[in-house]
Amino acid sequence: MRPHCRGRRAEEGEDVVKVMKYVSSAVMAVAGLLVCSSAASAGDVVKAKVPFAFVVNGVELPAGDYVLSRDAEQPDLVEISTAAGNRVALTLTRAGDAEGDSFEQPKLEFERIGKQVYLTEITLGPGSSRELITPAAFEEPQPKQ
Repeated sequence: MRPHCRGRRAEEGEDVVKVMKYVSSAVMAVAGLLVCSSAASAGDVVKAKVPFAFVVNGVELPAGDYVLSRDAEQPDLVEISTAAGNRVALTLTRAGDAEGDSFEQPKLEFERIGKQVYLTEITLGPGSSRELITPAAFEEPQPKQ
C-alpha cells in the first residue's frame, strides 16, 4: 500500500509542475491583452501593465505600468518609461513581421529563457510591429537601479 501512495504523490507533484508552466504561459499571454493604445501621434505609443519582471536591453525591469514610444526622428529607437514619465530603457528595434492583421491590436510579446522573461516584440497597431534587438540569451541582466 505504501508504494501506491508514493506514486500518487509523484503524480500530484508532476501535475503541480504542469499547472505552474501553464499559469506562467497564461500570465505572459495576458500581459499582451493588458496593453492599450494611446491616442498619441501616429499610434507610436503603447501603454502597458506588465504583471511580472522582464528584461530589455540587458536591464531587468520590475512589474508595473509602462509607456513604450517610438521616436519620430529615429523610428528604430523605442523608449520605455514608467507611467510617471521616468525613462527606464532605450532600445534598438527592427521592423517586425509584415504579415500583420489590419485589425491587429497593440501588444507586447515576451519570451522566457531560463529564469528570465525578455521583451521580444512590440506591436504598435495594424502593420506596425517592432522586434527588439536583444543581447545573447545567456547574458545575465543587470538589476534596474
